[in-house]
Amino acid sequence: MENIIHCKADTSYTYIQTKTDNILVSKPIKHFEALLTDANFFRIHNSHLINIAHVKKYTKGKGGYVTMSNQETIDVSTRRKEAFLKLFN
Repeated sequence: MENIIHCKADTSYTYIQTKTDNILVSKPIKHFEALLTDANFFRIHNSHLINIAHVKKYTKGKGGYVTMSNQETIDVSTRRKEAFLKLFN
């Protein structure tokens, strides 16, 4: 699990971005959210589940966005921003 950087929803499929691969799985992101939430993962957007250990930077904004360890940026939903920021307090 520590190699997973984030998961991205694509209808009823999920792309799992690891340190070395981008894997397409035929399960919805909700399935992975149930499995990974207790393992330091957080759903920051309807379509993104991130590994908190791979967050390198948070940039403020309406919802803001995070920069991950692989340099990808992912928007934070305005609805989930407050809960996300509490993880770092």
